[in-house]
Amino acid sequence: MSFYYLIVGFCTVGIWLKWDAINSPDLREQYTSHIYEEGFEAVAVTVPFPVIDESNDFLKRLARRTPPVPAPEIIIKPERNDQASEAWQKYAAAGVSVPENNAKVILVIDDLGIVKGISKQMIDMDVPLTLSFLPYASGISAQVNDAYAKGHDILVHVPMEPKGRADPGPHALLSGTTARVQMTSIDYNLGQFSNYIGINNHMGSTFTEDAEAVDRLLNVVKDKGLMVLDSKTTSKSLLEEMAYKKNIPVTNRDVFLDNVRDVDYIMGQLAKLERIAKRDGTALAIGHPYAQTVTALKKWIPTLKAKGITIVPISQIIKEKYSDTLLAAK
Repeated sequence: MSFYYLIVGFCTVGIWLKWDAINSPDLREQYTSHIYEEGFEAVAVTVPFPVIDESNDFLKRLARRTPPVPAPEIIIKPERNDQASEAWQKYAAAGVSVPENNAKVILVIDDLGIVKGISKQMIDMDVPLTLSFLPYASGISAQVNDAYAKGHDILVHVPMEPKGRADPGPHALLSGTTARVQMTSIDYNLGQFSNYIGINNHMGSTFTEDAEAVDRLLNVVKDKGLMVLDSKTTSKSLLEEMAYKKNIPVTNRDVFLDNVRDVDYIMGQLAKLERIAKRDGTALAIGHPYAQTVTALKKWIPTLKAKGITIVPISQIIKEKYSDTLLAAK
């Protein structure tokens, strides 16, 4: 009989712990997914959120103990140009010394902030990346502050309406909504964290083809002194063309690294990036917080010195591109 009660007791505790895990605010989101859509052909993949290792958490939840709160980290911001009048210059990462005749590449990592473990691996890479954070991610300010402190350029990855059924996320800019609704969404997306130099589009193959809607967004971007990266999720995107006409610093993407989440495929895309950079002097790639992308980058980055290629922050290319304009403004 005692053995019977012992078995029942263990089953009861197990059911309670599973129910506690599913309904915990911190763990409930681990059971959801997020959809990405990039490229002219609207490639969409589902990316699961990281799974909590429950084996390490069993005794803590069983005892209902509160984990110790770590001492707050003191963020020491790297030296930036605090006297600059434009936000994209003020918060720009420090420039990188590029050896003569070296080609330059910009690595932009989109969709950061949701999958926090991989986002952290990108933040901790010892090269000047350009990190684009989704404004609706939880705990976003702390992640951005960490990235900023490590000397990366920061972008707001503004969710915009795509073609097809993929969900761009909450507060996405939708071309079919009223001007007032669009402005509310723009204010939300640009108000979730600070220290960013500009924006780029998350999805947006429908929104970036809408001239009136793009114009509304770019007017805010210009007022705030930001730059624009057109991710070119559609060949008909107006984002770059219209930003240029408004004298907003702008550039665009050359290569998507990881539409196929396979290390060999990503290495092939990085080789394509190298060829474009060697041909044109500069090339820009966009990747995502995938484990395969981290693996490929860690394998590829150490080879660049011998190849005569230097990774630079996006702000450095923008400064070089607009050097005559900046000089005339002084």
